[in-house]
Amino acid sequence: RDWAESLAVACVSMEASTSTARRKRPSGQMISAKQNQTYLITSLAPYEDGSLINRTLPKELILRIFSYLDIISLCRSAQACRLWSQLALDGSNWQSIDLFTFQKHIKSNVLDSIARRCGGFLKELSLKGCENIHDSALRSFTAKCANIEYLSLHKCKRVTDTTCDNLGRHCHKLLTLNLDNCTAITDRSLRSIADGCRMLETLNISWCDNVTDRGIQLLLQCCPLLSTLIMRGCDGLTERVFEGVESSLKELRVLNMQQCYVTDITVGCLSEGAVNLQSLNLAGCNLISDHSLQALGRGCRQLVTLELAACSALSDSGFTHLGRACTKLERIDLEDCTNITDSTVICFSMNCPKLGNLGLSHCEQLTDASITSLIANQREILEVLELDNCPNITDAGLSQLKVCSKLRRLDLYDCQNVSKDAVCRFRTQRPGVEVHAYFAPLTPPATAVHGRQGGPICRCCSIL
Repeated sequence: RDWAESLAVACVSMEASTSTARRKRPSGQMISAKQNQTYLITSLAPYEDGSLINRTLPKELILRIFSYLDIISLCRSAQACRLWSQLALDGSNWQSIDLFTFQKHIKSNVLDSIARRCGGFLKELSLKGCENIHDSALRSFTAKCANIEYLSLHKCKRVTDTTCDNLGRHCHKLLTLNLDNCTAITDRSLRSIADGCRMLETLNISWCDNVTDRGIQLLLQCCPLLSTLIMRGCDGLTERVFEGVESSLKELRVLNMQQCYVTDITVGCLSEGAVNLQSLNLAGCNLISDHSLQALGRGCRQLVTLELAACSALSDSGFTHLGRACTKLERIDLEDCTNITDSTVICFSMNCPKLGNLGLSHCEQLTDASITSLIANQREILEVLELDNCPNITDAGLSQLKVCSKLRRLDLYDCQNVSKDAVCRFRTQRPGVEVHAYFAPLTPPATAVHGRQGGPICRCCSIL
């Protein structure tokens, strides 16, 4: 790829040099327009829109080189000559387009031009942050680019249900759809997607407050291949969002319901159907209790990633049950689960042999005993350990972590009993570990302020 990009840049430079040569005499002096016309005919005939690079390389090879270029490079190449314009703008070079860099400048006519150029070649399109895009532009796109498989409309806030209606009508091969922060969409959008995009595998509807339980249930029932569902902050959902569709959750692998209205009822329904669930994010769902952890232990034993930050009602009892049942866990985030003690960490370290990423920030009851247990069971596995605001962790606990051969990040912000000397010593012993720690500067001793003898005291000193 690097070779192809370098060659393409060199070709552009060669074309530019040829164009410059057409306007100059061999001596480099500028000539008049009439003289220039005669000079071109007599001296530069071999280069006339059939420059050396175009004669030497076959079209197929130039087209192959262009396939490695980004949008900006393709557009620049298209300005070199007519042949390059034809090849650079060929639809086969535009199978994947990301317009995030140009988000403020992309308007409807640009998207329409891209749709006409790419047609059925286009497979991936990202319009992330392109807030000028609205339904009329996407109507043309969906009709002309029916083979689209990946579409991101993240923060395209002018997009409404009309766009999803067109997606369902034309884009039957759609696999991934990102509607994050498309706040105008409703259940009508999900109904259209469910009717027309039966191959859908990944959907993100985070912060779409107008979506309700009914829309999610229709989607789960009609899209049997749906494996990733992200719906952070969807305030329109209730605790019974999965009630009655438990049998449609078998293919679900990733679920993110961060800051949604989730209770033990929600998790109970989920655990009954999502037996293959591997990643679950319930961060900020502080209404769930140990009953939810017990339900996950019974039904979701394939869990690999579990995020429960700020779930303050959870305790050792629930985590002990979960740790014994879900032995495939590799990443756990328990930040701000203030009720847990060393018992939870000991249980996970003994029962989850692949646990390499553990977030325990603001778990104020943890002591060095947790680290001792991790060292005993995870010393060859542990990669990331977050211990911010754990006041009972000491220099002795930090010293033990030096034997963790794969450790690459350690967070120790505001650990009052971990000294600066211990952190410096650890950094010396394990220079490859990224250690995050903060130590407040010492308060300077108070000193008396004396004014000049025989004169008034400085006003600034008086204020200070």
